[in-house]
Amino acid sequence: MSEFLFEIGVEELPTTEVPVIIQQLSEKVPDTLKNEGVQFEKFEVFVAPRRFGFVLDGLSDTTPDRVFEKKGPAVNVAYDKDGQPTKALLGFLKSNGSTLEDVKIVENYVYITKIQKGIKTEDVLKKVVPQIIYGLKFRKPMKWGDGKYEFVRIPHHVLAVYDGRILDMEIFGLKSSNKTVGHRFVKDDYFEVNSYRDYLEKMNSYYVIPQIEKRREFILKQLEEFEKLGFEVDKDESLIEEVAILTEYPKMIQGEFLEKYLELPEELIRTTIKHHQRSFTVKKNGKITNLFLAFIDMPEDVKGNARKGYERVINARLEDARYYYDKDIRVPLESFNEKLKEMVFQKELGTLYDKVQRIEKLSQQIIEILGLEKKSGTILRTARLCKADIGSHVVYEFPELQGIMGRIYAIKDGEPKDVAWGIEEHYSNNPTTIEGAVVGIADRIDTVVGNFVIGNIPSGSKDPYGLRSKVDDIYSIVEKFSWDLDLKPIIFAACEELNKELPTGLFDFFENRFELYNTRLRYDIARAVRELWNKPLRGILSAQAIMELVGTDEFEHLLVGFERVHNISKKHESDYFDSAKFVQNEEKELFEKYLEIKPVVLDYIKHLNYKDALRKITELRPFIDRYFDKVFVMVEEEDIRLNRLGFLKTIDELFSEFGDLTLIEKKLRA
Repeated sequence: MSEFLFEIGVEELPTTEVPVIIQQLSEKVPDTLKNEGVQFEKFEVFVAPRRFGFVLDGLSDTTPDRVFEKKGPAVNVAYDKDGQPTKALLGFLKSNGSTLEDVKIVENYVYITKIQKGIKTEDVLKKVVPQIIYGLKFRKPMKWGDGKYEFVRIPHHVLAVYDGRILDMEIFGLKSSNKTVGHRFVKDDYFEVNSYRDYLEKMNSYYVIPQIEKRREFILKQLEEFEKLGFEVDKDESLIEEVAILTEYPKMIQGEFLEKYLELPEELIRTTIKHHQRSFTVKKNGKITNLFLAFIDMPEDVKGNARKGYERVINARLEDARYYYDKDIRVPLESFNEKLKEMVFQKELGTLYDKVQRIEKLSQQIIEILGLEKKSGTILRTARLCKADIGSHVVYEFPELQGIMGRIYAIKDGEPKDVAWGIEEHYSNNPTTIEGAVVGIADRIDTVVGNFVIGNIPSGSKDPYGLRSKVDDIYSIVEKFSWDLDLKPIIFAACEELNKELPTGLFDFFENRFELYNTRLRYDIARAVRELWNKPLRGILSAQAIMELVGTDEFEHLLVGFERVHNISKKHESDYFDSAKFVQNEEKELFEKYLEIKPVVLDYIKHLNYKDALRKITELRPFIDRYFDKVFVMVEEEDIRLNRLGFLKTIDELFSEFGDLTLIEKKLRA
């Protein structure tokens, strides 16, 4: 059992490329080796700012022998009338290094069995590792020299060690060796390694932690040690990840900013320190302090120069933040709406002020549909102010505070608490306020409809305006608040506000997203309820009710019976029938049962009780079975045939309240 260690040293990696590298190596290396027949026990990828690679342990020395059959000519071509081998057969055998003794006949064809001897694992690695590296794809690759090579960044060395010795290969004109380099500020000359363990030990002594997960742990450990002093650190996971990607040896340093900046809103301080200096804020007894924690990529901060640099820059940024904040609070939040008149939302969709006006009107529509008149004042006020902070000085400088500053300024202006939080939460897919939820739905519908109107329709993996996630958010918000909201009138209202007709494919887009939203239950149930997309709460409740009953014998038999009802009546357009024309007992009995359960089912559905509604409609099952056992629908007499089809169409329409049940997979077959 052998070990193979590979590393390619490069110039500083862009942070955006690190996840791409990890994903590709994690997939390509094991898949490629398995396809080649190489067996191994352990596989690990490592990435640091100036290097990335992988290690394979428990490698077999050779790939296993492969036995395979090869098909030759047909028997009548391989042998002549006297049973002697023809030139065709002899040529086939010669080209495959086989003899007549190797031949067997299967279904009138000649076959030979061949054994391919195993290949040395190191020979396989020599071949496939360069292919894997050359095959890596990057968001923004670079070329160098005469443009012959293209890679994430210019490579400087290739380390390839197989069982303690160099495995010869060449990548980007660099010959492999057993040498690598440590931290640039500690040991920038090359040293030898003979195994992964040796590699890790020497890297550690030269202040490099190759594995990103170990750097995360190292960062977190230092933050937790600091907390033992009686502080609370905002251990933001995304920031920890970013620091881990940016550093080979993340060393924590502590700094202070001027106490006068503690007068600023906490969110503004945190954003300034986190987003602009990649540092962590510190609290004590629940209140933010003027301390911050940063990470440098070096073993120590000699003479405190790094700390002083961080303090200087953070104080300067906080001074900018205070300047802009002081300017903003001199005027009411609503006054910034005037600036929105000069800010383009999207070229063909007008200004942000135009969007705010559309959001207000759509919010009013939602209020009327949901009967939220008691909340009308705060909802419409939220809609009026929802984008105002985009015109503020702070948000212009710190765009990530959009919505948050709106909430802060609204509270300062004395706006109702629900309005203030609604302004922030209308961006969220999990709002807690009715105001944020209603305005959030209105905002998203306006954006989705507007982009479809101007032709910005998602295709494949391209969705630059995030329309898919916006529709998903709408369904999520509706489900959270249990709102029986019909989306169609709101979509039509959005089109009217833009003075446009309903765009082609828009309803299909909503329907497809609704199906995907419900696949968390079961894909066939998601397909069945997709036609209820415009009343998403009903579709979700129907899916949940079906999920509870699906698979039971009673429901399985109902599906079979309903499929017969649906299939025979689906092309019949009218649901008119006259019960006086029923002649057989089975159709009279089904009609009477239908009359009994219909009002009950519809009342359950009216009150969004889909579970009991579905259980009630299953009572039709034996009556439907007897009907089709005894009643011939497609009789020659036209009036009787049309009457029966109209009746079955009526039953089909009642079932359609739950979606298209014919799409649910059945164990039983009609």
